[in-house]
Amino acid sequence: MASIVLAVTLFLHSASGAFVGVSFGTAVSNLPRPEHVCDLLTSMGVDHVRLYDASSDTLTAFAGSGIRVLVALPNNAIHSVAASPAAAAAWLKNNVLAFLPNTNITGIVVGDAVLTGYPIAAPLLVPAMRSLHRALVHAGRLDRSIKITSAHSSTILMGAFPPSRAFFNLSFADAVLAPMLDFLAATDSYFLLDLDPLAIYEQSASITPIEYALFQPNRGATDATTQLNYTNLFDAIVDAALSAMAAMNHTDVPLVIGAAGWPWKGESPDATIEKAEIFNTNLVEHVLTNRASPMRPGLEVDTYIHELYSEDRKSGGDGGRLWGLFHANQTPVYKLDVSGVTMLRDSSTGNGSIAKMWCVARSGASDKDLESALNWACGIGNADCSAIQQGGACYSPDSVASHASYAFNSYFQRNVQGNGTCDFNGCATLTSTDPSYNSCIYSSGSVNSIIPQNSTATPSSSSSSSSLNSFPAGLERVILLTAFALVGF
Repeated sequence: MASIVLAVTLFLHSASGAFVGVSFGTAVSNLPRPEHVCDLLTSMGVDHVRLYDASSDTLTAFAGSGIRVLVALPNNAIHSVAASPAAAAAWLKNNVLAFLPNTNITGIVVGDAVLTGYPIAAPLLVPAMRSLHRALVHAGRLDRSIKITSAHSSTILMGAFPPSRAFFNLSFADAVLAPMLDFLAATDSYFLLDLDPLAIYEQSASITPIEYALFQPNRGATDATTQLNYTNLFDAIVDAALSAMAAMNHTDVPLVIGAAGWPWKGESPDATIEKAEIFNTNLVEHVLTNRASPMRPGLEVDTYIHELYSEDRKSGGDGGRLWGLFHANQTPVYKLDVSGVTMLRDSSTGNGSIAKMWCVARSGASDKDLESALNWACGIGNADCSAIQQGGACYSPDSVASHASYAFNSYFQRNVQGNGTCDFNGCATLTSTDPSYNSCIYSSGSVNSIIPQNSTATPSSSSSSSSLNSFPAGLERVILLTAFALVGF
């Protein structure tokens, strides 16, 4: 395992560079509350998320976060949307318009792997995309800010090596992909491709080193036509997709990787936590430095990591379910910086770099809930609340939210090594911005690790404070937001 260990940090991605987003599915046992999902993504520095199945609660939770959201039209809705403009308008109203502008919905993914996994809907795929686009236009030219696309498995590519000779499966290339590419070009949208690097690697594992799949040093393979050397599988698939689109006279449609990742457990001996960490760490660095296409140097290939939580309720084996960066209790499976802005940890001593975090009241929490949490923190929680007493340095402004923030932070700093110390039944959130003002100073402790300890700071159940009698450890994000210099891998 690499000696450099990454912490999840503040997203500092240039407007001129590719982004790394994260996909999120809900087939998760003990799924966290939507607001905690949003907070986790925010604390990771993620500002692009692909939702496989967005509920109204989830879309509402993303309101005001600034996160750019892709929503999905499920496969079983393609027929009705393709057949009826009224159905398209109704779907758009209920699943998109109802959440604008507060939730930043920037795209609609029509269908998931329809061509290879749900072929009965293939003839209706492009008509459904056109129908939704017309609905966006009629809704006030929302097509300018919300793009329509469809997600495809990389198995639609034939002859993926050498990349320069790749082409789309002929069974649906002319009938579906040709008009789809025309549509994407005409609407300034993009081609969305999902890939499973481990599955692709295993097809040729007997002759291909695992390093080729993991972005690790290897001799690579040369495309005899272009004389370009490919030292990793990801680049080869990207260029194969670009070649396949070019073969259909489209070099004008951007390619976006809608899902790429590595299972940390499964039937394959290579499905391990160590390899998942290596792959995703190297993937992030590769994408953010615009090195995903030897054929087109400097090309930006936006990429979504699959996925935020392991969808353990999916059917099938572990290899198709255990991809998550986080467990459902918000603890990371392994350390990953999706921003490319990293902090070092001395692997020989295990001592983490120091970062500062504060715990404050969540915007939107009700005064009633905040007051209950405030009373608990200053009582059973043993927070130091002297500064928010009348005459104290932090008494003004005399508001529940301000006083709760100070009390929450006091409790958090006293228990910073434990899980669940900045939750307060969903009333609190972490920030890397110092909330101190004037003579009111918020304490900040030195956090030595981003991995939660086994112990949890669970307040006593003997409290008499309202609903906080047995205050749960909650779904705390012990993830450090910080900004350190980019380091090499």
